Amino acid sequence: MNGYSARVRVEQSGAAAGQETMATCVFVVEDNADLNRDLCEYLEMCGFDVVGCDTGAAFHRALKTKSPAAVILDIMLPDADGYELAKYARANLDCGIMMLTSLAGMDHHLTGYKSGADVYLTKDSPLSVIEAALRPLLRRVGRSENEAEAELEALARDDRWTLDMLNWTLSNSDGNSSTLTATERTIVRLLVEANGAWLTRPEIVMALGKADTAENCRNLDTAIRRVRQKVLREVGEELPIRTAYGRGYAFTSSAVIVGVPESA
Repeated sequence: MNGYSARVRVEQSGAAAGQETMATCVFVVEDNADLNRDLCEYLEMCGFDVVGCDTGAAFHRALKTKSPAAVILDIMLPDADGYELAKYARANLDCGIMMLTSLAGMDHHLTGYKSGADVYLTKDSPLSVIEAALRPLLRRVGRSENEAEAELEALARDDRWTLDMLNWTLSNSDGNSSTLTATERTIVRLLVEANGAWLTRPEIVMALGKADTAENCRNLDTAIRRVRQKVLREVGEELPIRTAYGRGYAFTSSAVIVGVPESA
């Protein structure tokens, strides 16, 4: 994932309407390709400008072109010590520092904080928890009051979604809708019917009537990524399908399914 980068366009009112606003930049320094990809894609969908680095050298190269507001650091990298990278970031960068590692012992926690980490999480943390820890960290290191107010306003909204099985549409609480493909409709239905529970990739793949193979699981990831992008583009709101490394997917907002035949 070295060099992975994303950028979003934010719609504004008034004189700034139509102008592109750069999202908050976050570096993800992680050598596990699957976790790096999942975390980068998840944070991108949450509105961040994400740079994925798989080595310490890639991290230093990325610093030549971007200045992160926060860095998420693995400790055991193939060419670097995450503790040393944290010390470097604390001494040379104006950014928040999150350690994300498989090292769960108290001694490792203490070493991480002494190295300059603001937050120390283990890799079994759901992606939603990582994001939740990242946002207040960014506020502490200089996010604007307007951004914080916008976040609170979004949390206060009614996030109920409606999946119309008859018309093949998914709508948010404002009535904005996106037309789904047959596969997308089935995936969203499975996740909504799980009532917030996590479904593994193999569970979803087999529910789609396909074999549990690595290729089909990758195709599922691609399908979910595409429907997230479609809904964000057409509805103007992030689709609340969350990814957790090693756990799968979950639909995390309230939702109702309509237009289902009685025999279904």
